[in-house]
Amino acid sequence: MLKVPFSIFPKQVVLGLAHYLKHAGGFFSGFFPQLHENLLQAGITDKPREYVAIALSVALTNAAGVLIGAAVISMLSGLDLAIPAVGFFVLVWLASFLTVIFYPQIIMMRIRKLQENQLIPAVRQLLIELRSGVPLFNAMTSISTGYGEVSVEFRKIINHVNSGFSELDALSEAARETPSQQFRKVLWQIQNALKVGSDVGDSLESLLEELTKEKVDEIHRYGQELSPWTMFYMMAAVVLPSLGMTMIIVISSFLSVSIPSIVLPAVLFLVVGFQIFFMSFVSSRRPLI
Repeated sequence: MLKVPFSIFPKQVVLGLAHYLKHAGGFFSGFFPQLHENLLQAGITDKPREYVAIALSVALTNAAGVLIGAAVISMLSGLDLAIPAVGFFVLVWLASFLTVIFYPQIIMMRIRKLQENQLIPAVRQLLIELRSGVPLFNAMTSISTGYGEVSVEFRKIINHVNSGFSELDALSEAARETPSQQFRKVLWQIQNALKVGSDVGDSLESLLEELTKEKVDEIHRYGQELSPWTMFYMMAAVVLPSLGMTMIIVISSFLSVSIPSIVLPAVLFLVVGFQIFFMSFVSSRRPLI
């Protein structure tokens, strides 16, 4: 791994402890059967037992950091924080462990979106090259630059072929490593065409039409989702805060109860936080074009 994710301690400390936790990592890795495939598609070279050992190390060191912090606060303040510290220890351990375990899926989602964003123009250029009489290897070489993560995968294919792999084996390896189902379809189509000796261009042309239709449908679905999400935003960020504050003021005036000074800043903080969350959520669902 290039880095240890979500660790508050230096990389050397975490990896040093992980070395002694490989047996435990081998045991716990059995509970995550998809981890090997996730690591492969995320571009992480660690084996499952090694990665789970790192996750255990991160969890233990982060939880130990909580205990140390609680001990320092307890000594400075004179408070007994033993029970809260144990609770935080368990919570931080579990949160850190699961976060590191599912970190490859986060990387996979990012790579998949980047690949699918550039997939249609890359396949279109590949099809144009093939229709112009360019050999498949040269056509794949031409799209190995300029198309982001798609070009990264085709560079791997080109490098494998140059190192002695057959085109079929290189395509099969790339299909196994890519997290994008759409990109996998493209590689499978090229593989199948090579196996049966049919025209690769015909297979890619029909697949390109399918990918374009899927992208258009995805944009339409996103447009249809905006209306209910907009209504939800108006209710949660505009109607409820304004009516809620009005009701609080009216009720407090009738009951002659003063409103605590923390209420208005708290409402403002919640509204601003919700708007930031909502914008991030809507942006994450917007299809890349």
